[in-house]
Amino acid sequence: MPEWLKMYLPDSLLPMHRIRTFKMKIPFYAGLLFLVLLMAGPANAYVLKGEHIIQLMIAENNFPGTLSLQQQVAFFDSHIEIINKVYEQRVYYRIPEEFRADIDAKDLQRIHVVSSDKALTVIDGRIVAESEIWADHYKDVFFYRSRKQLVKKLESLGINFSVTSLGRYQGMICYIIGAQYPDESVPQLWIAKDTFQPVRWIVETSTVQGIAEHKEIIYSDWKSHYNSRYPDKIEFYQARQLIRTMTVQEVQTNPQFAGDLFDIDNLKTIYSPGIIEDKDVIRQNDIQRRIKEFNRIYE
Repeated sequence: MPEWLKMYLPDSLLPMHRIRTFKMKIPFYAGLLFLVLLMAGPANAYVLKGEHIIQLMIAENNFPGTLSLQQQVAFFDSHIEIINKVYEQRVYYRIPEEFRADIDAKDLQRIHVVSSDKALTVIDGRIVAESEIWADHYKDVFFYRSRKQLVKKLESLGINFSVTSLGRYQGMICYIIGAQYPDESVPQLWIAKDTFQPVRWIVETSTVQGIAEHKEIIYSDWKSHYNSRYPDKIEFYQARQLIRTMTVQEVQTNPQFAGDLFDIDNLKTIYSPGIIEDKDVIRQNDIQRRIKEFNRIYE
């Protein structure tokens, strides 16, 4: 309103003019606020604490007491002989904290068992490890019933629970535990915001020279199995190259298992570490060579 016109208006009308002017500007300010929030992005939105996200993940996935899977495991690496092959694998979970995965093929027999804080890997009748490598940890997000135990495990693998943020992965908004989006230089676990399903896990390992390397585990194609959920596909990446996939073919919920299926002490009485007593030296050397090649997959 021009200043000269205000001189000819009574004072009682001036406030009404200001009110009408303010109402006209409301859409403008609302639009401006929307743009500011949009530009701020998901990283600056309110984010749940990491422990709370883990608790919701455990509850939403609703893992059964026992679970059995039949799946195909494929390896990809042209530099290693046994890679680019597909093996049938049987997987057993008994919750909490018991796991077993068996490959029984003509050219490879492998047993991997985890029970609480103990682990054992047997290849072709020989105990080759009593610890886990980075790729073995894919099952940890299903393995625990207790939030406290899972948080402790993830922290031991380098995830910092004091840092959480929101980010996008393949169109999904995800909670990120362990990093401020978009930083991918540190260990972190990505969990879908709408389903609380784990989506992506960036793992940090060290080479023999002490150089840090980042590897990834990707969970996708989730399916429901009698109110429980499990990914039909799990992928493993090293140096951003796909090195391994697991594709689920069959799922059984709450099956009955033999009492000694996860008994590591019993397995140690069946299989022996060190050199196998085999009179066929050629076969013994072949076994040692294939063990070395198989272990290289996960270095």
